Amino acid sequence: MIELALTSEQAMIKAAVERFAAEAASNGRVDPWSSFAELGWLGIGVREDAGGFGGPLETMVLMEGLGRGAVAAPYVAQAVFPGKILERAGRLDLLRELVNGEARYAVAYDEPGARSAPHVVTTTAERVPDGYVLRGRKTHVLAAGGAETLLVSARTDDGVAIFAVPVEDFGLLRRDYVGEDGRDVAEIELDSVGVEPPGMIAGPEHGLAVLEYAFDHALGALCAEAVGVMTTMHETTVEYLKQRTQFGVPIGSFQALQHRAAEMYVELELARSMAHLAALTLAADPPAPERRRALSAAKVQIARSGRFVGQNAIQLHGAIAMTEEYKLGQYFKRMTVLERLLGDADFHLQRYLS
Repeated sequence: MIELALTSEQAMIKAAVERFAAEAASNGRVDPWSSFAELGWLGIGVREDAGGFGGPLETMVLMEGLGRGAVAAPYVAQAVFPGKILERAGRLDLLRELVNGEARYAVAYDEPGARSAPHVVTTTAERVPDGYVLRGRKTHVLAAGGAETLLVSARTDDGVAIFAVPVEDFGLLRRDYVGEDGRDVAEIELDSVGVEPPGMIAGPEHGLAVLEYAFDHALGALCAEAVGVMTTMHETTVEYLKQRTQFGVPIGSFQALQHRAAEMYVELELARSMAHLAALTLAADPPAPERRRALSAAKVQIARSGRFVGQNAIQLHGAIAMTEEYKLGQYFKRMTVLERLLGDADFHLQRYLS
């Protein structure tokens, strides 16, 4: 297995996440937000003057651990994605509240037909004497149910801006539903929602750049989570092949099944190397075109490897893999969602080539 050499701080994060995941699995914790704040994890990857520490590599270690433990927590949706928007926009006052666990945000950027593209924005922000009026519809808003404020992208006469909208705002209509993996998703309709000037988080002169920067950081975190999910699926499958017997011998002794498990391992390591590339690219903070290409390349490989590992894990387990009681099913569902989240392989291949 190819692994980056961890610093002492990263090793501590890895060990803490493993303990946390084991505890979450035993007590069925659904929303561990307060624990994230107590452990200091909401500050991972955040600049020091806002109360944070570490960077994309530390985020990768955390997310891979959460993926391995199938911890159903809105970390990317409510910490990484909105946190990077606030950081890049210079709103350190709001970022400190997020790091301390005092405020919870969700990002409403995707729109019907946009295929997760941040630059496709038809939601409008009309300038009025006392601020702006937002009109439009947002889809696939992750973890909106637990958030207090939405960070909404909208197009002004001068470009794309990002606005903070309280979830209880009059004129904001929300339809909550449960995703394939059991996690909270929402559709948002903005029916003449008024926002005063302080509610503009990022102005039209740099709003889209801020959104794409945060989008790529969220993408890198999801790639790391996917590697964790795939790792557990592969390990679970290998262990099953060792234990399941047929004709009086473990089925893992059959050469054809050994080859399938080996192919799963190869795909897993391809995905791991690209997740490392994504984290290292984000840590280097290159120009936007270079960053986008690297992150899209990583997502393409993650999506393809995740499908291969997941499908083979199900097939090698047989009927037991399809039962609700067996843990492999929840990993497969999460990987299926991760394959499409923030853009599927086709979307990112086009983004890479553009």
